[in-house]
Amino acid sequence: MTRLAVFLPLVLAATFVAGQDRVLPRLLDKFPISHPAFVQIFETEQTDVDPLDKLTLYISNFDALALFQNDDIYYKRSPGRQLNDVANWAPTLIDQENLWPNDVNLMPSSVLGREGIIWTSGFIPPGKQNGKLNIYFTDVEPFEGPINIASADTEALSYHRVIWYDVDHDGLLDAITARFHLRNVGAPILELLWLKNPGTASAGWAEKIIFEDGPDVHFRLATLQANGADFLVLISANFFTERLAIYYAADGSDSFLSDPSTLIERVIDGVNIGQGFDLEVGDVNLDGRLDVTICGYNHSFGGNVHVFPVPDDFRTDEWQRITIAEGFVPNNIIGGQSMSPGAPHAFYKGVQHQQSGDKPYIFVSGDDDGKHYILEPNSQDPNDWSYTKHLLIDTGATTTGKYAIADLDNDGYNEIVAAAFTAQEVYVFTYAEFP
Repeated sequence: MTRLAVFLPLVLAATFVAGQDRVLPRLLDKFPISHPAFVQIFETEQTDVDPLDKLTLYISNFDALALFQNDDIYYKRSPGRQLNDVANWAPTLIDQENLWPNDVNLMPSSVLGREGIIWTSGFIPPGKQNGKLNIYFTDVEPFEGPINIASADTEALSYHRVIWYDVDHDGLLDAITARFHLRNVGAPILELLWLKNPGTASAGWAEKIIFEDGPDVHFRLATLQANGADFLVLISANFFTERLAIYYAADGSDSFLSDPSTLIERVIDGVNIGQGFDLEVGDVNLDGRLDVTICGYNHSFGGNVHVFPVPDDFRTDEWQRITIAEGFVPNNIIGGQSMSPGAPHAFYKGVQHQQSGDKPYIFVSGDDDGKHYILEPNSQDPNDWSYTKHLLIDTGATTTGKYAIADLDNDGYNEIVAAAFTAQEVYVFTYAEFP
């Protein structure tokens, strides 16, 4: 298929404007893959690699109806070399050792001495709840693994994110994660924990619980200031308890991660967010202060994207909630738990856009509304929180999936790789100029 032939797909609700100032990227093409769900792009640490070979695309798939069937995870090296032939992309199967694989997270060589990834897995449906934290070494092909560092679990538990941090200060980066299990009878298991790095590529790392009845899916570590002092904090979108919360120690140290007696929890919002799926911490209005951007689905108020500017003192001051996009309506999924939107991410079209001093755009996955969106700031005034919601893709199907944004071909313009789960396709867009 020629590039010209893909400019007018019916699934795109986009009016393209020639020139670098357009908001929506142009579609290069799409390629088929069974139920693509989570996508991510990582860069190798190797410095002697050609820039076009530095990036690897990762894709997970799962079949929600095949309740006891393992699912697939894939990778594709050097995607930037094949932007003229997206329709024929054929990612390589890594293995079928994960039930409902979720986000894949980078594992830098500083963790175990070799580059790798860690793939989280597990979710709600029966037969898909037994999640893992599977490590794969990516410096060889085929990849070496999996090594399940959560094999010491005594119940079926589901994972979505891993952040590497030296919790016990022994010089080794440990795995901080959150997990859940919905029991048939009794309260669910909702845990924030860390797994101690033994220094070797072994399974079943020792597990240390940090906090219960809180973080369960997605969270972020950040450093905030209060009264001139730095505080390490963990901010969590608590999906099942439907609250945005922050965790820290009174002295600002990381002691709350290793000593739960020092942990302080403050609920930022326990009324309006609903089911918060994912969040980011960054300065989205460029006023020099950090903000928390979160997507949530409230069964009373609907689906929204909210921004919470970090106040002068995050411990005691009121957190202002600003809704920057609303009106997300999920499709009804029989036997499932529908929600929309999914995950937010602040980004730029490319180097020129980033260097312009303008606010970033915000990409939003619609998740169970079957769409993907780009939010454009209406002005560059830091006090103006109004955005225009642009529809990038309407797949015409039930659910989309996640996305990844990176400059795949090192030309200064970003590409967007976006999953269409139910439609069983992956779209690839670019902000590069028209030929």
